[in-house]
Amino acid sequence: MTRYFKNPVTRLPRVLFFSHIKWFRILVRVLGYLDVLLFPLYSYLVLEFIHYNGAVRFMNFLKNRTPAVVFGLFVVYFLYFVILLICKKGYIASLITALATTLIAFADYFKYALTGDYLYPWDVFAQTGNIGELASLLSTPVEWWMWVLVLGFAVAIFVQVVSKPEIPVKAFLRLPLALVLAFLVYNSVSTPEKVQKVLNENSLYLEDMALQTSNYSANGFVGAFVVNLLSSNVEKPENYSEEYIDKTLGGYEFIAESEDFESPDIILVLSESFWDVRLLPGVEFSENPLSNWDEVTGRENTVSGRFFTTGFGGGTVRPEFDVLTGLTTDKLPSGSVPWQYITKSTESYVSLYKDLGYTTVAMHPYTSSFYLRKEAYPLIGFDELYFEDTFYNHPDIPCWVSGKQINDATLVNHIKNYLDFARDPVFLFGISMENHQPYTNKYDEHEIEVVSSPFDEKLLLDVQNYANGLLHADRALGALVEYIDAREKPTVLVWFGDHLPTLGSNYAAYNQSGMINTSAMTVEMKEAIQSTPYLIYSNFEFKEDAMVSVGDNNDISSYNLLNALSTLIGSPRTPLMQYLEQFYNVFPYYNVRLFKNLFPEEIWEYVEKHATITYDRVAGNKYSEK
Repeated sequence: MTRYFKNPVTRLPRVLFFSHIKWFRILVRVLGYLDVLLFPLYSYLVLEFIHYNGAVRFMNFLKNRTPAVVFGLFVVYFLYFVILLICKKGYIASLITALATTLIAFADYFKYALTGDYLYPWDVFAQTGNIGELASLLSTPVEWWMWVLVLGFAVAIFVQVVSKPEIPVKAFLRLPLALVLAFLVYNSVSTPEKVQKVLNENSLYLEDMALQTSNYSANGFVGAFVVNLLSSNVEKPENYSEEYIDKTLGGYEFIAESEDFESPDIILVLSESFWDVRLLPGVEFSENPLSNWDEVTGRENTVSGRFFTTGFGGGTVRPEFDVLTGLTTDKLPSGSVPWQYITKSTESYVSLYKDLGYTTVAMHPYTSSFYLRKEAYPLIGFDELYFEDTFYNHPDIPCWVSGKQINDATLVNHIKNYLDFARDPVFLFGISMENHQPYTNKYDEHEIEVVSSPFDEKLLLDVQNYANGLLHADRALGALVEYIDAREKPTVLVWFGDHLPTLGSNYAAYNQSGMINTSAMTVEMKEAIQSTPYLIYSNFEFKEDAMVSVGDNNDISSYNLLNALSTLIGSPRTPLMQYLEQFYNVFPYYNVRLFKNLFPEEIWEYVEKHATITYDRVAGNKYSEK
């Protein structure tokens, strides 16, 4: 048998070729694992870069806040490797991380640009309806450099798909390890003392959540988000006790209704983003968008003025909570949904009228789950709730959609229909939805046009769309006033805007028109963007010794609006209402977002006591309700 020998000279190139392939595969494999190791770092940097909206503030953060940076990196690495232990494959863990990072970073960026508020844990985790608002924010065009950062995610994930890095451990070992890691981290923050220790060791503090602007600026997105997450419960005031509450309210007694109280039907309307757009300097319209407002506020029996709100561009639920309860959101976690803290029956302006024999009704042409209203409203005294399903399915009242929402005219028709058939006196709260943001491409046709402005085409169209919604809201106001005038039954209307509209990113319309200058805000500018119009009108005479008086010079804080109504119509008044009237007399429109030097020194005692009463009712023992 002849043995075949390969020529070693011809075999050498093949050996070298396969050797190169082997080393190439090893190199790719190493790159894959290196990619996995660095992926959380890139995710963290992307998140913070977008949060700071550019390189200068981002680099200052990295340079000056090393403990917060290290803490943020730990959080991201921990979450990433827990996901990796569960998924095993690197590219799956990276894809999940990249998607979460992108969505969170974009939501934070656009929420701040449009509302001046950052992304909070309760926006994401509390199922409070905020996600619905955030989805509309994400329709705004994205900056080109943000897509470049997202492309970096795509490249890194592609490398992992090719190299296939994974944890070479069976699931029965990986999953328990993930649980152990999760437990160890949870245990490290399982008590308030441990939370404080962990945060303080990383130059983070629970007190940071009291002012979210500095919290997110100093601690970065991850640090601030975790501070909020670990302090999302309402903080107990140091001075809270039954004795403190009794001392605060003990000097007041319940005051029954006046002898001439007529039990009028009360219509309270929160008009979405209702604001006088004519206050934008240099902006003119083809017609007056607020002709009914002008006519009604000029009448001899109308009270009007500025309603001070802590919202801007969004967050309707916070002034709504203040108005209905007389409490304050100032010391609740900033940006949270206050209804999430109402888990038991709670005294409110609504319950006051319910106890007086009123039928209490809430109407809102939107989903019942939004902002937890369906769960909380009965606990503050509402008997009947009507949401969008009622509007769409009512057999006798047509449902009209305008600007992508059920329109204001439909809401007014439901209000009138309910009052027409009511036997008992009615307290009816309606929240409109038509003029909700976004304003881009909101209306196909425009009844009112901007004929002069300093805006570019896109911003001009946003203002024009908003003005059309405002025109429809004004007509709804006119229809309600006409209806009230035609009634024999005493009826009073309270109408207010919840916040100013978002008109372009970063206060664009307000800056470009010269109404404000965000780089050099004055007291007057702050007041302008934190106040909306309100009016109180009736078909009977108001009392003269009320908190407010006929005319348009009546500034008021959100929690005192229905208190002022009570003094106008002679309805009962609780000790809290009398306390709030005294607060009003010291300064009529305290607002936490205004400059502190605006307020007199004696106001701060009232502010703290009001916050303590709020804690008592939403998280405490309800001493103030006895």
